[in-house]
Amino acid sequence: MAEGSRIKECDSLIRQVKGVISSQIVKGKDGEISEIHILADASRSPKQVVRDIESAVLVQLGVELDHKKISVAQLQGRDEGPAPNFRPRVEGVEFSTRGGRAEARVSLDFGGETYTGAAQGANVMRNHLRLAASAALDAVESYLGGTAHFMLEDVQKARFSGRDIVLVCVSLLTPLGEEIFLGCALIQGDDRESAVKGTLDAINRRLFLLKKE
Repeated sequence: MAEGSRIKECDSLIRQVKGVISSQIVKGKDGEISEIHILADASRSPKQVVRDIESAVLVQLGVELDHKKISVAQLQGRDEGPAPNFRPRVEGVEFSTRGGRAEARVSLDFGGETYTGAAQGANVMRNHLRLAASAALDAVESYLGGTAHFMLEDVQKARFSGRDIVLVCVSLLTPLGEEIFLGCALIQGDDRESAVKGTLDAINRRLFLLKKE
């Protein structure tokens, strides 16, 4: 089978996989598939979509795809089921200092169950927001039972449209590669609590899928 025909059949087959909205196959200089970009709805996890694509192409066309070449971008708001009610609620943010050290403790309510996370570090003002955000991620990881590990990339206070906000960047390492999430929250009172809310804003939509996996 000619390379062009095989790639067209592969693209057509991929578009039939449940959850896939559209796909784009990129050919390398050798004419082989070098990248596959998938746009999917939020009904299934990216891992499930990739597995089904690999299986369908292998069974139907006899082509073995490298999952590292497949990237999945999801449109939120479609087929998300109970995701909106799944979002955790901030129960409390505690901050304590002792000498040159500081500790943040964050309690989150997940549908009636409370999970607490903590983070410690240097007691300097620029570190306080990081500690609050890190403690929130620690609570989330506790809820997920250690099945996912987030990394706090950055936390910044900014001025937007005449209001103070907190911007949070979080990464998640999965078998499919690194995912980056951005979140924000208005500063209303305690900026450390706003850092927690910004952190949750970054990862809330991903939490529902992580819990299902």
